[in-house]
Amino acid sequence: MRRRVQLLTLDCALVVAEEGSFLGASRRTGIHHSALSRRIRDLEHALGTTIFERHSGGVRPTLAGAELLRDLRRVLRDLDGTLATAGMARRQQAKSATADIEVPAHITEFLDELIDFIRSTPNVSLRLVETNRAGADLS
Repeated sequence: MRRRVQLLTLDCALVVAEEGSFLGASRRTGIHHSALSRRIRDLEHALGTTIFERHSGGVRPTLAGAELLRDLRRVLRDLDGTLATAGMARRQQAKSATADIEVPAHITEFLDELIDFIRSTPNVSLRLVETNRAGADLS
C-alpha cells in the first residue's frame, strides 16, 4: 500500500484538515479543489476508511481520520528531520572532502606563493604552461 499513496496526497490531506475545506486547501496548495477532492477520495478508497466528513461548510476529520492525521503529522515531521539530517551530512561531507596527495615541499611553497599572487593582483591574467624537462613547450 505504501507505494500506492503519494506523499503529495498525504500532505494535501493535512492541508485540507488545517483549512477545513477543499476550497481553502486548494488556494493554499495551488491544486484545483475538484482534483484535491479526488485525491482525498482516492486516498480514502485506498485506506478503506473515510478520513473527512463533508458538509456544506467544509470538512472535518472523522475519528479514524483524526487518528490518521495525527500519526501522519508525526511521520512527516520525522521525514523532514531525516531529510534535513541527510542534507547536512552531505554538505559536511562536501566540505571535508580532501585528497591525500604527497607533493614535494617546493611545489607547495610555489602554489602558496601563486595563490598569494593571484589574490593580491586580481587584474592580472595568468597562464601556466607545462613543459618537458628539456624546456620544450608542450602546450
